[in-house]
Amino acid sequence: MKPTATLFARLALVAALSAGASLVLPESAQAGTCSTQGCGGEVSNNARMNIRIANNWCWPVSDGWWYSGKDTLPCVSKPGTWSGWPADVELPPGDWSGNHSRYYDTDAVRFYRGCVTKWHYWGLSVQTTDRRGKSSLWLKLFDTDHVYIDSISC
Repeated sequence: MKPTATLFARLALVAALSAGASLVLPESAQAGTCSTQGCGGEVSNNARMNIRIANNWCWPVSDGWWYSGKDTLPCVSKPGTWSGWPADVELPPGDWSGNHSRYYDTDAVRFYRGCVTKWHYWGLSVQTTDRRGKSSLWLKLFDTDHVYIDSISC
């Protein structure tokens, strides 16, 4: 698929899910790792509260970019671990996943249940993901993705 078509497909999916649609993707998949900053998916936290990121993901790429219904990913066996894999952590305000070697290739970011998150992909418009009254939602990051979390209100 051409990059422009992929971008439009992602934006359409983001719009549908922000409007209240949900997608459950239960199957497992493998995530890779890399050894230099910027070699994989990245998250920059510009919000005033922590955001959860994971260095593994649990659903096939063919199923889409979102995983709904869980605060934790079933493939994460080392929650809250900066030095392990497969793990997830709370990325603090002002931090970038690329500052942490096990998260050079960040594979997923969580949008908190009960919160409204404003965020954007590098170079694109701000998106709003509203999880008020809904479960948490994970976004799969691909190697070229850099997601900026702009604000979170709960």
